Amino acid sequence: MENKIDLPYLLQGHRAGTLSDAEKLQLFHMLEDRDTLSRWESLIEKVYEDASSSSATTNQDANLEEMIQYILHHPAESGTPAPTPVRRLLPPWLKYAAAAAVISLVASIYLLRRPAVPPPASKDISIKNDVLPGGNHAVLTLANGKQIILDSIGSGSLGMQGSARVTKIDAGSLSYQSTTGDPSKVFYNAIATPAGGQYQVTLADGTVVWLNALSSLKFPTSFNGRERSVEVTGEAYFEVAKDPSRPFIVHVNDAAVEVYGTHFDIMAYHNEGALETTLLEGSIRFRNAGKDVLLKPGQQSRLLPDKQIQLLNDVNLDQVVAWKNGMQSFNSADILTIMRQVERWYDIQVEYKGNITARKFSGDIPREAKLSELLNMFKVNKIHFEIDAAHKKMIVMP
Repeated sequence: MENKIDLPYLLQGHRAGTLSDAEKLQLFHMLEDRDTLSRWESLIEKVYEDASSSSATTNQDANLEEMIQYILHHPAESGTPAPTPVRRLLPPWLKYAAAAAVISLVASIYLLRRPAVPPPASKDISIKNDVLPGGNHAVLTLANGKQIILDSIGSGSLGMQGSARVTKIDAGSLSYQSTTGDPSKVFYNAIATPAGGQYQVTLADGTVVWLNALSSLKFPTSFNGRERSVEVTGEAYFEVAKDPSRPFIVHVNDAAVEVYGTHFDIMAYHNEGALETTLLEGSIRFRNAGKDVLLKPGQQSRLLPDKQIQLLNDVNLDQVVAWKNGMQSFNSADILTIMRQVERWYDIQVEYKGNITARKFSGDIPREAKLSELLNMFKVNKIHFEIDAAHKKMIVMP
């Protein structure tokens, strides 16, 4: 007769790191069961709400142990209705405790298995038509000034630009491929994304660039000189093709990033507090106003309004490039920072009424989520929203 191991035992074993491979597989299958997972998510949400309503946030170790014991010794009742799970945005100390209590395992399985039917809007959210997320939208400007709305045309060849053939690969990707044309003629193209837009372009040297919303990239259709030079606004992620003989230079505002072959992200929105350059692989040099700093993987340079350059170590790289990987991710971010991202991705204007909380929030949700789904993550924090999709407007209230 097969021994039946209960879920609290498996979660405790996972936390202690003592599960066998067979028990790990059994834990995964148990959490894959929608009824079991939904009941446990309901229990976890209760722990979230009980903890977040408490004013005692100082003794985090005690809070952590209390949460662990509560979850492991209160199995969900089989008769409890299973509400649609909603991932909450939590204060940083609470998110840490939840992750340490193996809640992160349950949440990760939910994120990989988003329900086909979106969760209902919170009663704290007043909606006049929901707002859909952004998508693959961009405008290509050719050397002669002609503009092509890329999401309005099918895949295939768009013709020649200098010695490069331009091809729309799929709904969100454009490619430049060098041919045997006249290399002495340099043509410049530009691609720009609107609010609620994103796009990917492969340059003639093999460099791949991802553009976030409200961003642009100006580039030569082929690289013929001693260096490869492009201009960017907004936010872009680069995977630069290696060519030691020709450095790759990214000009952004009044600064420049010199690259020989590497992966990095540039965030240069004018309404953010700093121009951030984050290195994931290789090495880059950030230059501005006669100052420069050499970055190693995991480091981020921040150009402040006073032109000072900060260098940060051990940056959360997953969070920095979450947008490129299809996620919206916040880590100890205030509501104003989060809403700026909401404005760019959902193409909506955000207004504020009353005193806005200075608390910090952490959480993540797929980028394909509707606006109401994202706002549901604030439910336990008692922040209220009014959405007027017809006028592309949202009001945030305490």
